[in-house]
Amino acid sequence: MSLNIAVILAGGTGNRLGAEIPKQYVEVLGKPLLVWTLELYERSPLIDAIEVVSVADYIEKTWEYAAQYGISKLKWITPGGSSCQESIKNGIFHLEGICAEDDILIFGMSTSLFVTDEILADSLRVCRTYGNAFAGMQCIYNLATTEDGLCCRSIQRKEVHKTLNLPWTAPFGTFHRLYQAAYEQGIETDSAAYAPTLFLAMGETIHLSMDTAKNKLHVTTKEDLEIIEGCLLLEQQKKKEKDEDEIYCRH
Repeated sequence: MSLNIAVILAGGTGNRLGAEIPKQYVEVLGKPLLVWTLELYERSPLIDAIEVVSVADYIEKTWEYAAQYGISKLKWITPGGSSCQESIKNGIFHLEGICAEDDILIFGMSTSLFVTDEILADSLRVCRTYGNAFAGMQCIYNLATTEDGLCCRSIQRKEVHKTLNLPWTAPFGTFHRLYQAAYEQGIETDSAAYAPTLFLAMGETIHLSMDTAKNKLHVTTKEDLEIIEGCLLLEQQKKKEKDEDEIYCRH
């Protein structure tokens, strides 16, 4: 039986946040963002194992957090690269000789705290049906085409566009084959490239799975941290109220 392996991209430094440490290690409500994310995959019955692609200087710290917070599914940590694409490649190639061709890799971001089992289940369903899955959601705004950021001469209508997000899901064999060929040929290896652009450049059709507005919350700025903290507090309050209602009903 094939394994479902979550590959968490935590190799960036998050300069735009302005923190003294990489953003994935910044604490929210007393816990590093990365730990909140790892706990999602630890709890999910859909995930068998976890790999983290980490900032090199934080590999030992990540193992320490895994021990502290009981992240038993974490099996591998490998250093990230100089770009998102390099980190993706490192995560894939580190699993050479470990993964079977049909094991499923599910890429997630270290600061994506609201990936649900419903999102993961649909990603796996689409992947098993069509060969890969990339989270996508209907655009809610029209897109202005601009070259200088100031002037626009054309509009791309929202009805025919979707915004892409993680998770990105495909068999290990597919990821490995495409990334190996792309890097040998110098295709989509620059700092602006990432998994969806590489798949398309290598002639693959990408298949869209479900996404939610909440799953689009990623930490880039201090304002993002405040929004995520608010969402976590609301979730905690709802859980508390639900637990209290259950206790009341039992009595």
